[in-house]
Amino acid sequence: MSEKNRETNASIIDKVEGGVKESARFIREKAPTVSKIIKKSDDPEEAKERTQEEAAEMMKDQFQSHLQKKAERNAEKVHSKAEEAKESVQENLLQLRERMAALKDSGQELQKRMRQSSSDKRVKGVQDIKGISHVKSATQIKGPNEVKGLSDIKTYHS
Repeated sequence: MSEKNRETNASIIDKVEGGVKESARFIREKAPTVSKIIKKSDDPEEAKERTQEEAAEMMKDQFQSHLQKKAERNAEKVHSKAEEAKESVQENLLQLRERMAALKDSGQELQKRMRQSSSDKRVKGVQDIKGISHVKSATQIKGPNEVKGLSDIKTYHS
């Protein structure tokens, strides 16, 4: 292969990406040059057409295989990420379940304590609230003469 052809092939390969680049390299390395095929054939025009068709077919196959490999790699990544996400969600749900169970237990404890304390003391109702008629007025307040002294306490003089 001449120096000019190598430069042209190299520049073309540098311009393309991915599967096309891989296919172009494969064809350059594996396929015989068009000029060699034309020289060896009886009908150069027919050989040129067949070579172009075969090169196109080889390039198509290489490109498809490259795409298939990429698709498989991507599928593996997606499945692994999905598996990680599933595990993470499961862990979070288990933690939530444990927290909810602890919250439920503490709520039941609180209710039990409230029942025990309320059974000892009766909760006041509306009828137990003092009205205006039950409030002492200035005339009902005891004065210094009405305060009990030592002589009024029974246990002290018994």
